[in-house]
Amino acid sequence: MTYNIAARNIVRAVSLGAVSYLALSLDFASGQKAFAQSLPPVTVDAPAQQRARPAARRSQTSTSRVQRRVAAPAPRRVEPVPYVTPSTGTLGAPPAPYAGGQVASGGSLGLLGNRGVMNTPFNQTSYTAELIANQQARTIRDVLANDPSVRVVQAAGGGADSLFIRGFYYDSGDYSLNGLAGIAPYYSTGANFVERVEVLKGPSALLNGMTVGGTGATSGGAVGGTVNLITKHAPDVDITRLTGTYVSQSQFGQITDVSRRYGEHKEWGVRLNSTYSNGNTPWNRQTDEFGNAVLGLDYRGENARVEVDIGYQADNLNPPMRFFNVPTTTTLIPPPPKPGHNFQVPWAYYAPTDFFTTVRGEVDLADNLTAYAAFGYHDSNINYAYPSPNISNTVPGQLTTPPGAFQLGGLWSRPFMGKETFETYAGEAGVRATVDTGPVRHALNFNYSENDRTYNQQIRTRSANPLTDIIFWNLYTEPTNIPKPNFTTLSASQVTGVNLKSFGVSDTMSTWNDRVQLTVGVRRQTAGSEINNLFATAASPNRPFQSESLWTPAYALVVKPVENISLYANYIEGLQTPAVVGGAFANVGTVFPPGKTTQAEAGVKFDTGRFTTTLSMFEIEQRSIIAVGTGATATQQLNGRQRNRGTELNVFGEIAPWFRVLGGVAFIEGKQVNTPNGVTDGRTAVGVPSFNANIGAEWDTPLRDLTLTGRLIYTSSQYVNVTNTLSIPEWTRFDLGARYTLTSPWNGKPIVIRANVENVFNKSYWASAYSGVITLAAPRTYLVSTTFNF
Repeated sequence: MTYNIAARNIVRAVSLGAVSYLALSLDFASGQKAFAQSLPPVTVDAPAQQRARPAARRSQTSTSRVQRRVAAPAPRRVEPVPYVTPSTGTLGAPPAPYAGGQVASGGSLGLLGNRGVMNTPFNQTSYTAELIANQQARTIRDVLANDPSVRVVQAAGGGADSLFIRGFYYDSGDYSLNGLAGIAPYYSTGANFVERVEVLKGPSALLNGMTVGGTGATSGGAVGGTVNLITKHAPDVDITRLTGTYVSQSQFGQITDVSRRYGEHKEWGVRLNSTYSNGNTPWNRQTDEFGNAVLGLDYRGENARVEVDIGYQADNLNPPMRFFNVPTTTTLIPPPPKPGHNFQVPWAYYAPTDFFTTVRGEVDLADNLTAYAAFGYHDSNINYAYPSPNISNTVPGQLTTPPGAFQLGGLWSRPFMGKETFETYAGEAGVRATVDTGPVRHALNFNYSENDRTYNQQIRTRSANPLTDIIFWNLYTEPTNIPKPNFTTLSASQVTGVNLKSFGVSDTMSTWNDRVQLTVGVRRQTAGSEINNLFATAASPNRPFQSESLWTPAYALVVKPVENISLYANYIEGLQTPAVVGGAFANVGTVFPPGKTTQAEAGVKFDTGRFTTTLSMFEIEQRSIIAVGTGATATQQLNGRQRNRGTELNVFGEIAPWFRVLGGVAFIEGKQVNTPNGVTDGRTAVGVPSFNANIGAEWDTPLRDLTLTGRLIYTSSQYVNVTNTLSIPEWTRFDLGARYTLTSPWNGKPIVIRANVENVFNKSYWASAYSGVITLAAPRTYLVSTTFNF
């Protein structure tokens, strides 16, 4: 797609302003309708709820301001039947926002249902839609910048949101949508349609089963944690909201949010969220066109609830900022280029599209028994062409030194063009029940889940000879004069599939008014995979479908010595799917068997009612798969195990009604153990910083309706290779922001103006390292938006 970006952005900005003014004017002119969304509560006796009269017309609203304009009082309006979800249900009853509104007071725990923070025997943080809006988060990676246990490891400006959680890799294909793994957009997810971003630290095989993301059809197993996205649905109050956005350098956009409830008792809900933006990004010579539309439907009856979500998302990134490969022959990490420098060739592109849908329903079979089922489907397609640069520090034409002459920042790569498709089905069904047996209350859960993904990958190069396809350039010189090759040779083609089936059972036994809660459970998981590789060899043969089954138990304890203190401990296991090596490696098609991971964790939580502090200590161990070699001969190999031990301190809430904090610190010791022949035993694991800090604050100034915000993000140094001979230095990022709320002179509703600056000091730094690659951080970025409510 080719656009005259400057002209379109100007027209879009003028059009957006005109539409906003017209809508505000019409809303003001409509008089009574302008206040229909602020109806006062009316008490209705219980018998009347069974024979409720039709609701009064919205034009007959009885707000005080409208009453002065009409001669007769409005007829009595019947309110919706009070909507209550039982303790065994989850739909329509997400845990309420905590004081300050930035995080929720609890979250969903898969098999165990919804739990409050103080009743959760794990470390979990649920970020709210209010935080997403106030921080102007564009994708989920922006939301997770608030968490000290999480670090984004994909390149900024690269269109992908893979993570490290507690020092372990979490692939962008592992994100869950409404509790179903692999159904969220594969590479990056827009934040505009998300109500909650739930981050559960540690493996969660019992709670959620295995995940199916990762390279090819394989997954890292969500060892360090999981991310679950809860979509927005219609609240009781009608919403008509339009937000105009701007991101430097010249990217303009809009966000639309409209919701309504219908029916005699507002049983039916409809909510539409969409966004579109286009223009130049903070990176030189880069444009990004991004958009999505997500429709959320729901029904909430007396004994049944259903939610349906249908979404489409597309991104067109030109050129994408890629990670840098660090071959084993590299002996020096060069300093990063200046902020905003574009090291990518101009003809590179990255264009993913995602269609996704989820359906989830619950039926209350009794007051203490709920049956539920869910289904999800995701179709992801991506087309791309780019070189992923290798750092050699040599003059053009040489791959290594020696024999090449040294030149700081020397790069080389074999460009390729690719197409990948992922088709994913996910489903689950189960029952939740509560049973009292004398002084002990049991919360019983049974769950069956299945996840199936088919992955198709094709890669084309200029020729079949890797050495003749290589291009050379320098990190500090933008490669605008490198011509685009003709990608005519099919170099890799494989179809892989993975199927996961599991059933889990658990029992949470509570006594002494829930002061003591013991959870025991187990999940039986079957993981199968198959490979059809067009270029199969003896070393990387085709593989018919094969499966293996494993038991993954879990135990968790919560003890509350006093009401506002919660002590917890857990032992839980995770499971990695059979790892299938992708087409970028010489041993493509090689399969590593399923791998178990284990976690032991203990912690304490202190809740004052307005401010909460949590302290966690953990140990997680998993198998380690690393990249070995360079370029066309690079392979993936097993490399013993990785053991991470750490301590996390998290804080959130209000220190005072006018001052809010969010963040914490994480100390992590990542070590390699049981490596082949003990060569790197005791060395620090790749990409695991020993100390992270994320400290954010909001201050409601004495100047009415003006709030100032600030955030500090610190990451200590990280090793780049398993031998610990290469590392990237520590870095610190500062963000500042402000928002101002004023009352619309047209309809009396709030208009919110937000302004944020990320990386205030425009610092250039290497942000992350993982599996033989390093990534650059984003330059200073300005974000401005104005939200109108109609």
